Amino acid sequence: MPVNPNKGETQDEFVSRCIAEEVSAGYASDQAAAICYSYWDKDKMSKIKDTQSKVMAKIAYDTKYKGIHLGQILPNGEYEFEEPCWPGYTQYGTKDMGGREVPNCIPDEGEE
Repeated sequence: MPVNPNKGETQDEFVSRCIAEEVSAGYASDQAAAICYSYWDKDKMSKIKDTQSKVMAKIAYDTKYKGIHLGQILPNGEYEFEEPCWPGYTQYGTKDMGGREVPNCIPDEGEE
């Protein structure tokens, strides 16, 4: 279940609290950190009022978290991950993007 920032809570305070909760829920600490930073960013994005800024924030969010699995733990204890590639593309290994390893998504045959 998503952890939400409290009113007046700084990013550092939220992320520390959130990571502790996500680790206790069964996530590895690096996975918990990615999840918590994405929660923080989504919360800030939800408060943007004008359409252009909201669209630009969504693009920045999608770029920042592209290729990072922000899955969830199912009741049976297994991980359920979001697909790493968008519809019409399949992951074929990984590649370096901006100093981090991300999925290499290639178009499905006949999808170009």
